[in-house]
Amino acid sequence: MLTRSNETARSWAYVLMAGFTIAGVGSCDSSNATPGADAGLVDDGAVQRPVQKLTILHTNDIHSHFMGEGPEADYSPQTLQDDTTVGGLARLASAIKTARAAAATDGKPVLLLDAGDFMMGTLFETLALTDAPELGFMAGMGYDATTIGNHELDWTPKALAGILQTAATAGAIVPVLSSNLTFSPTDPGDDDLEAVATAGIIRTKLIKTVGQLKVGFFGLIGQDAYTVTPQAAPLIFEPIVTAATRMVNELRQQDKVDLVIALSHSGIDSTGAGEDNVLATMVPGIDVIISGHTHDKLMQPFKVGNTLIVTAGAYGQYLGNLQLSVTPAITPGDPANIVMDDYTLQNIDDTIQGDAETQQQVDDWIANVDTLLAPSQLSYKGVVARTDSDLALPTYAEAPIGNLVTDAYLKIGAMLQPTDPPVIAVEANGQLRAPLLKGSTGNIWFADLFRVTPLGIGPDQHPGFPLVTFYLSAQDIRSGLELDAAGPLLVADQYFLQVAGLKVQYDITLPRFGRVTSLSLVNDSGETSLDVTDTTHCYKVIATNYVAGLLGVVKTFTQGLLSVVAKDKTCLASVDPTQNFVDANPSTPAVDELKNWQAVLSYVSKSEKDTSGLPVVSAAYGAVQGRITSK
Repeated sequence: MLTRSNETARSWAYVLMAGFTIAGVGSCDSSNATPGADAGLVDDGAVQRPVQKLTILHTNDIHSHFMGEGPEADYSPQTLQDDTTVGGLARLASAIKTARAAAATDGKPVLLLDAGDFMMGTLFETLALTDAPELGFMAGMGYDATTIGNHELDWTPKALAGILQTAATAGAIVPVLSSNLTFSPTDPGDDDLEAVATAGIIRTKLIKTVGQLKVGFFGLIGQDAYTVTPQAAPLIFEPIVTAATRMVNELRQQDKVDLVIALSHSGIDSTGAGEDNVLATMVPGIDVIISGHTHDKLMQPFKVGNTLIVTAGAYGQYLGNLQLSVTPAITPGDPANIVMDDYTLQNIDDTIQGDAETQQQVDDWIANVDTLLAPSQLSYKGVVARTDSDLALPTYAEAPIGNLVTDAYLKIGAMLQPTDPPVIAVEANGQLRAPLLKGSTGNIWFADLFRVTPLGIGPDQHPGFPLVTFYLSAQDIRSGLELDAAGPLLVADQYFLQVAGLKVQYDITLPRFGRVTSLSLVNDSGETSLDVTDTTHCYKVIATNYVAGLLGVVKTFTQGLLSVVAKDKTCLASVDPTQNFVDANPSTPAVDELKNWQAVLSYVSKSEKDTSGLPVVSAAYGAVQGRITSK
């Protein structure tokens, strides 16, 4: 069994937070389901079978969002009708307790389930190895099970092992289900996680007696989720249809369950399309799929055959409440008769009085974050800047917050590499996790700013994806940006690229993969048009090592029609684009990785100051700037 002392975990956490300074809805509605009968007995002429009422509460993709979504200074869970923030653990806890109480009044058992990505997205993630606060909250609320999402692996399998062990040691026991996780027989990189699984902290299935029902659960992570998680290596993930087929057969035939529930971090969108739709089609023996990953919401369950699929957005903004009447089959293990009585997707907002005990725990965790940040003279609620405008994060379009982030990469990168500065910066929408909103005060806490680019870890084991530089030709740049122009039917929004130092125009009336019509370099001297077919001249690009590591998806998505190959300065030789780290402190011999969030913090801190000396985000970031246009 893997063991990790609290001292070791806390030591690693301090390492993680070191170096904070740098130099210089399509859905099925209730008409698709038969109205539920009252609890009792169903007489089919041969045998009487008890009808079991059941409440299933569900969440997904909470992403460490303990303090709601919006300007954190505005969040006021103890008072009603005085802020516009949504989510927050205190409000979510109240909603769960209220739903449990209602079910108890009706004599219904309750299941509380989560579909993964409970971690990564705010400063609370930095406590994962010492406090495991995400699992601590879930254990306190009585979650019956969760699954591993791709972001649970953001810090590598070794770190996930440490996080799960920390939770187990603290008694924060939540069954973590993963049924298509495959460990490498030769690479030791996942040995710690395998030891945790061997110890039973990760399980392939769970069986519970709920009322008069025997319920079987299993967990999955889908193809898109693991495709965008290169740091999960050397873990391998079995195709979800293969794994689900095996698990359904085992649960039905061996364990003789009445109800099969999959916790699937694979995804479904608001129209009902996605990997979990395919899963339900290909594996009809699943009764309910609790879906995560896409951050979409379904106002009503989407029905595929006899399978109900539900998903609840992201960041704790919603609590799903599925009401079922389940009549077990005559033969144990055969599918039950399931009737959906009701479904609500409850908004977690300022109409809900926050649970005081939960908020006190959140406040305690904030104090622990501040302890980690103290050597860097930062704090969770420390005001680092002010904004008079909202910096929005739209989908499939130039984003004001994307302009700020890419400008930060470009400007801070150039400051640190003055003799050979990067001329283009790129960031993917999937790595931009939140807008910046002015709220009622305009104040930006460090917690707000960190939440914009909170993901990842570098080889130095400090949080945040490090910035790297590499060279691309105009043809490479155009090929990468063709994904922006390809549209949502082919490419998810997470691959849409925001840019700095570049203007892009595309024509969506042209055939796919040939829609980028012009590219121009943009700097203080003006604009320079680029020949989109040129392969002989290369331009220095700055991006995170994560985005650099995904250049190959262009070839995958275009089925080999286009490709992007990182090169050296001569434009003659290909290179690994993930290794040339930007040094945050060039005056020292060792390379100090410049993190994405560090670049953003440094750039914002250099903004023009107000009369109190507080940096003010430029009004230019309150709107799009014509960097990416279409016709």
